[in-house]
Amino acid sequence: MPGPLDQRSRLIIVWAFARLDVLAFAMASACTSAFGLCALTLLIVVKGAAPGMPVGPHLGSLAAYLPGYSVSVSGAFIGAGYAALVGGALGLLLALTWNLAHSLLLALIRMRATLAAYSMD
Repeated sequence: MPGPLDQRSRLIIVWAFARLDVLAFAMASACTSAFGLCALTLLIVVKGAAPGMPVGPHLGSLAAYLPGYSVSVSGAFIGAGYAALVGGALGLLLALTWNLAHSLLLALIRMRATLAAYSMD
């Protein structure tokens, strides 16, 4: 009968090698990045700039990569759409990579355990 220490170590191993739900992780990444860019743009618009200075010049340089984006209220929502697409794609890629790496590691552990069970004597 396994003791509490064996049960705890088994639970830690199960959590360490847990698979990610790819769709859920991609959706969470999309929502997080969209909210982040939208909120950041709106905060800079509300804060404003000193007279004679452009509003958010560094964030405004994203317009080179995101057509239609600007540091404005309408640009915040356009940027949120782009950020959702990019964040979702990166989240999807990260979740797939995570699951593949863990599957390969578990296959290697199983193979080594199987080979260790055979005796050369």
